[in-house]
Amino acid sequence: MNIDIATTIKTILVLLGIAIVVSIIIGYRTIKSGQHLQFYRKRQDLVERGWRFLLIAFGMVAFGLILSRFGEPVAYIYFPPSPTTTTTPTITQTPTITQTPVASFTPTITMTLSVTLTPGLPADVQSTIQTPMGVNNDAVFSDIQISTKTKDGVVIEPQTSFDPPVTHLYGGFSYDAMALGVQWSAVWLYGNEIKCIETKAWTYAPGGYGYTDCQLTSDQWKPGEYSVQIYVGQTWKASGYFTITGAVPTTAATSQLTATPTLTPSPTATPKP
Repeated sequence: MNIDIATTIKTILVLLGIAIVVSIIIGYRTIKSGQHLQFYRKRQDLVERGWRFLLIAFGMVAFGLILSRFGEPVAYIYFPPSPTTTTTPTITQTPTITQTPVASFTPTITMTLSVTLTPGLPADVQSTIQTPMGVNNDAVFSDIQISTKTKDGVVIEPQTSFDPPVTHLYGGFSYDAMALGVQWSAVWLYGNEIKCIETKAWTYAPGGYGYTDCQLTSDQWKPGEYSVQIYVGQTWKASGYFTITGAVPTTAATSQLTATPTLTPSPTATPKP
């Protein structure tokens, strides 16, 4: 495929524009991430790397301006345009028969999903959100892993099934791009029944490892399937699932609930090295 000089220069300018935007975004995010690190050397390295990306972007801007102004005239000095020959076909084949469909089938039924699979923050938790920070769409969380053990603020030896008796469980996760002051919530559910709720303003590092926990008496951990959900603001971010073994009760008697948790410890967040 032959491409003329004008088209080639335009293509190069478009690619330069994309590279400039990518370099500016990477540089800005690198500088912003470096400013939140606790270690001076790592913070300086990230900030310097971010400025290098910005300088590269400025260099590409200057090169693009020079190329758009002088690229085509200079190219024509070394590659003068030459006349091109236009070929004309001597035979044109025309179809003699066109088949037209006699019937058109139009669907009369449109299938619409009636159930959404994205978890929603319970109304009881939404009413407690009072932090001034808005939604933090950049925050990311890993899937939640459940265990009965932690070490140095990190959940270890995760499982998906637990044998009674169970009293204290931890939901571990890794996270990144969390903003200070944004509301985060962790909800422990047995079916649709809320077992534990933890909601507060984020006061930890922007990235690292953390956990949420739920402590109940052993009789309150009924056999069956459980889920743990994490929200930032009212936006769902991650879930984890586990099972308490044993025979699942067919009816839930209210007299079996001897205590309702009113407070769960805050998660421990360990910043990335």
